Amino acid sequence: MKRRIYWVMLLLSAVGVVCASILTLGVTASQSMKEAEKSVCQLTDSISTSYNYMTLEEYKDVLTHLVDNTRATLITEDGTVLFDSNASAAQMENHLDRPEIQDALKTGTGEDARKSSTTQIQTYYYAVRLSDNCVLRLARQYSSLHSMVLSSIPGIIVVMVVLFGLAFLLSRRLTMWMMRPVEQAVRALDQAGMNSEPYAELKPFFSHIREQDQQIHDQEEILRQERETLGIIANNMREGLLLISKSGDVISINPSAIRMLTGREAGPVEFVGRNYLIVNRTQEMHACVKAALAGESEDAEFSMYGRVYHVYASPMVRLAEVQGAVVIVLDETQQRMAERSRQEFSANVSHELKTPLTSISGYAEMMENGMVASMEDIRTFSGSIHKEALRLIALIEDIIRLSRIEEEPRQENLLEPVKMDDLCGAVLESLEPVAQKAGVTMKLEGNVPAVLGEDSMLSEMVYNLCENAIKYNRPGGSVWVRLEEQAEEICLTVKDNGIGIPEDSQLRVFERFYRVDKSRSKQIGGTGLGLSIVKHVVEFHQGRVELESALGAGTEIHVFLPKQA
Repeated sequence: MKRRIYWVMLLLSAVGVVCASILTLGVTASQSMKEAEKSVCQLTDSISTSYNYMTLEEYKDVLTHLVDNTRATLITEDGTVLFDSNASAAQMENHLDRPEIQDALKTGTGEDARKSSTTQIQTYYYAVRLSDNCVLRLARQYSSLHSMVLSSIPGIIVVMVVLFGLAFLLSRRLTMWMMRPVEQAVRALDQAGMNSEPYAELKPFFSHIREQDQQIHDQEEILRQERETLGIIANNMREGLLLISKSGDVISINPSAIRMLTGREAGPVEFVGRNYLIVNRTQEMHACVKAALAGESEDAEFSMYGRVYHVYASPMVRLAEVQGAVVIVLDETQQRMAERSRQEFSANVSHELKTPLTSISGYAEMMENGMVASMEDIRTFSGSIHKEALRLIALIEDIIRLSRIEEEPRQENLLEPVKMDDLCGAVLESLEPVAQKAGVTMKLEGNVPAVLGEDSMLSEMVYNLCENAIKYNRPGGSVWVRLEEQAEEICLTVKDNGIGIPEDSQLRVFERFYRVDKSRSKQIGGTGLGLSIVKHVVEFHQGRVELESALGAGTEIHVFLPKQA
């Protein structure tokens, strides 16, 4: 706008200078011509008065020495040229038909402007009738008038240049002066104190700008808040979120998607603006994105880095045209592991329940069909049925305990301080008959502060550890229960000098229904859920469990529980 105003003003100034110069030149030329014509008339009148006081030859001599560019002609009443200062009178034609001559003969004076037949130049003629009816005519060529005007052109040009320079400077200054209040007002639009406009005519304009400016600020604030909200949501999503343009370039990617699809931690800057294939090159991912960019939703599963991922890709459609693709990545590893664990659990439970039930059914069927004759056989069969029933009950109780521990949520307000030394003492006291029957001695060591937990779960955990230490011991063996206070944890150690656990089985002993020696477990009535219950109780209390064992040298299990805050 500033540049436009400047050039418009400069152009108007230039046009004004040129028009003024042309008008001045025209007026000057016209005035000069009038002055020249007037001087011709005055000169003619002056010379005509001296005609009666001079002889013809003297008069001709006066006419010969007139000012430059003035032609004098003396003509008789019948039109014969007696004298001409620029040509031979004898060779000139009759001038009676000249308008100025006829007017002079009739009225005393006459004038005309035309191209001379002698010089072929535009000429001004003025004629005066003399006392003897002869006519004196003076003529001046317009070329001399033009030369007089043209001689003033350099001065006029200098004046035009000076005026144009002044117009240039004034236009620049005037433009700056006119625009300065507007520029100041524009810069001050955001200031609360800017309540007046530099020009009253601009008041509606600035009011409208203020309204639009406020709307823009409000919209920017809304967009900023929405962007921050979306950024917070995307950055904290467990699911991976990937936005891809229709050209295949990454528009946005959140940390979860980077971690899942690349297997490492990195910033979005590394991927944004580049092709999505640098994020992940699996065939399943490529097929889903390709389908989404073609306008179709697609999903697929693939495995990488030891994890199972499910990809969902959908097209981004705007005005009935696909603008890109939205890709959601879900980590379904835990879900698949849970499904496999449930399947294994169901299969194991079915198998574990089927074995005692089959034995019970078989013994009962034999007794029903009269295949047992003596009372001694009846007592033997009844004892076997009772033993299998107890095993079945123990298995069901362990399954119920494990399910309760897995499903019960941790509620801090329901936890209470538990004295582990008292709890361990009570457990060892309850297991004393079992230990005596197995020929195993037990010993409790240590005194530690209370831990925050669930009393019944911790009691069951210690019971299972000590019961296993007794069951899988040898006659005359020992079980040591030791409590130690560490910097931030309480360590419970249950150690035995029994049969030990083979190295290849140590990583699996905490799995459900896993038994190192199935035949021995069956003899002593193990369900295979004891250590699995221990593991889940420790996890419930946000602790950890470690195992050390050597075949034939015994087993040592360490349970670390956080101290009460």
